[in-house]
Amino acid sequence: MTTSSITFATSVPPELHQRTLEARHFRMWLEKTSTDFELRAVLVRDVLMFGSRVGFIVVEADARHNGAKMPCYAVLRGPTVSIMPVITIEDAPTEKHVVLVNEARLPAGRMVAALPAGMVDDDTVDVAALQELHEETGIDLTRTSRRPYRLREEPVLISPGGSDEEMTLYAVDITLTRAEMNQMMGRKEGLVNEHEHTAVLVVPLDDMPRHTTNAHCLLSWFLYRARAATGC
Repeated sequence: MTTSSITFATSVPPELHQRTLEARHFRMWLEKTSTDFELRAVLVRDVLMFGSRVGFIVVEADARHNGAKMPCYAVLRGPTVSIMPVITIEDAPTEKHVVLVNEARLPAGRMVAALPAGMVDDDTVDVAALQELHEETGIDLTRTSRRPYRLREEPVLISPGGSDEEMTLYAVDITLTRAEMNQMMGRKEGLVNEHEHTAVLVVPLDDMPRHTTNAHCLLSWFLYRARAATGC
């Protein structure tokens, strides 16, 4: 569709119009939506900035599928990643733990324990996974041979009834001494300029579902165990 078919609510500052049109996740949404829908018009109702970058974009669209008008509202946030850090204790190779982060989640109305996760922005998903791991837990793999791997090659839809979010699920296996693992417990991390305030939580791998109600975390746990069971 042409940019003339895209309009902005009066509440969206004019200086954000061009930045929104150029935002990667907005352009990606327009491209993929036009594959299955006839997108006649888009009204950008709100733009939420994350620091200096365009964050959530709330749109109302006139979209048709086989001539029928479709539900018209969506929250655009673009591709995301999560990473499941699995720790093996150096002197106890059968003992495995998972690193979670406890963070305030206003939409959920409570603190939520989850795997490190975040938006991809302008990086690749592989780079974003490493960055989220470091920002939220303090674990830095850039100088090691350990590399994350995908639990599923294709991303998963998180809430397709309201959001465009597609999340790529990663895991990484890390070997630490028990003392190194214990030092991680309760560590405060997160980017202050993005209002992230996380506390690190380390839990036994088998007990992880008791510590989180987050759907992508539970899916990652099941995929990791399935991978381990098949040895691939």
